This record gives sequence, structure tokens and C-alpha cells, in this order.
Amino acid sequence: MPSDTLSMLGERILLALWKSSAVGTRSVGEDVLRTQLADSSDSLTQELETLQTLGFILRSNGRNEFSLTPIGLAILRQIEEDKLQELR
Repeated sequence: MPSDTLSMLGERILLALWKSSAVGTRSVGEDVLRTQLADSSDSLTQELETLQTLGFILRSNGRNEFSLTPIGLAILRQIEEDKLQELR
């Protein structure tokens, strides 16, 4: 299960990218993510690097913009399905 290995911050980042329509070639800057997540710590930068290493997000335009990959979308969908199952 993805939510077992992914941190809460990682889940929040994936969801924030989805809500910002940052998918594929459309990207969102790290500063926008920090504002949306209300997180100014270094843990955000570390988590972005982890998500990129896992192949869930793509870094573009140097190092400052991010978007979801197809794998990231699939993981986000699985996380949301798991949450719905918990409600039942």
C-alpha cells in the first residue's frame, strides 16, 4: 500500500500538485507548494527530492517547478481509494 511507505507530507504534496493541475508538462513552483502546504521547513525540500527519486513527481525548469508523473497520479488515486475504504 502506498500510504504505508509514503509520509503524510508526501501525500499532501501529491494532492497539492493535483489540485494545482500540475500534471505532465504543467508544473508548479516550489514557492507555490510551500504556500499551499503552509510549510517553510527543509523537510518539504527533502520530501520533494524523495518523491522525485521514487518517480512520483518530475522536476522541471531548473530545480524550482514540479509536476505529477503518471505513476504519481496512480499512487495518489490509490491513496484516495484506501481512504474511501476506511470510511466504509
